Amino acid sequence: MRTSTGQLNAAELRALRMRALGLWQTLPGAGASDEAISGADRVTAVTRGLLALQGQDWNAARWALGVRAPGVTDRDVFDAFDSGALVRSWPMRGTIHVLEARDIGWMQAALGARVLAGAPKRREFIGLDDATLTRMTDIAVERLSGGRSLSRDELGAAWVEAGIGHPEKGVGPWRYHVVWWLCQNGITVPGPVSTAAGTDEVSAGEAGEPRLVLADEWITDPRRLEGDEALIELATRFARGRGPVQERDLAWWTGLGVRDARKSIAGAVADGRLVGVESGGVAYWADPELLDTAADAASAVDTLLLPGFDEHLLGYTDRTAVLDPEHFERIVPGRNGMFRATVVQGGRTVGVWTRTARAKSTRISVEPFPGETLDLAGVRAAADTWGAFRGVNVEVEVSD
Repeated sequence: MRTSTGQLNAAELRALRMRALGLWQTLPGAGASDEAISGADRVTAVTRGLLALQGQDWNAARWALGVRAPGVTDRDVFDAFDSGALVRSWPMRGTIHVLEARDIGWMQAALGARVLAGAPKRREFIGLDDATLTRMTDIAVERLSGGRSLSRDELGAAWVEAGIGHPEKGVGPWRYHVVWWLCQNGITVPGPVSTAAGTDEVSAGEAGEPRLVLADEWITDPRRLEGDEALIELATRFARGRGPVQERDLAWWTGLGVRDARKSIAGAVADGRLVGVESGGVAYWADPELLDTAADAASAVDTLLLPGFDEHLLGYTDRTAVLDPEHFERIVPGRNGMFRATVVQGGRTVGVWTRTARAKSTRISVEPFPGETLDLAGVRAAADTWGAFRGVNVEVEVSD
């Protein structure tokens, strides 16, 4: 395994990551230069470039796609889901992500064993026996067959209608577990946003979360990867969409563990798909084509308003390149795992922001970190970009 192709300083590391993340120059296929490419296709290209992105917060996940494909709208994101190109499911770590529909199967096969191994203990804890699980599965398959879709609430109601659970209290914690279990096993997948698999119009203000469909009906062209081939694909595409990464970044992000992460990277290096580089005495791995751009990597980048849970922070175990550690709890109050939306300048996280809906506009409230000076014109431009994506007028308030 090659150990290094050279040295990167902190600014180069940060900027190369911004480029790989699609936050400085758009990802392949995500730009607006070709008018023949639809907004939905550009959103799909963003997702493909990142392999998968955090999706537990539906609003945040949509903006994570939108900010990387300038000019698209919320409607374009919905269209990408309704077309069958994207899904929002559990490919790894028991955590919801947005990814291309054709990638969910092989990723779950490569990464799902550990999380599924803990499912029986969870069912024992919540009092769900195997016979009831089988019955709930049969009901779900029956209700979804033939291209039909159901929301989680509608599927829960179907279970209650069949005599499972309580008429008023529903099925309790069983619902989340069984929905997760159905998706984790590739039986169902959250795909379309619109009712009846994308046939009804949905506005940004009315959009619920993606609806459940049968995976084998909805996903028409699944990729087939397994064994070492799947591991090499994971390492390659993770690094391609994150920039220079450490072995432990891949281990954490996928849930593989360090040994398998190291094996995955070694395979990608042997294939020439990744090469090594160093920064601050630490070994990183990156797409060789990305490293060819290192000469101009220290150039300034725009001010951005990123969503909570964005891969700009969540994609790495060591975030010091983009975030002063003393500000971490300003983003994750009480270290409770809930990442706030962030303000980014020059690739660095310099503040947080919130939005408040008003009668005729949405107020964007920005709070810079102590000692940071914001580019106010850049903040207003970033807020306008968010407003255009959501189809609302915005006003900006910056705290002292």
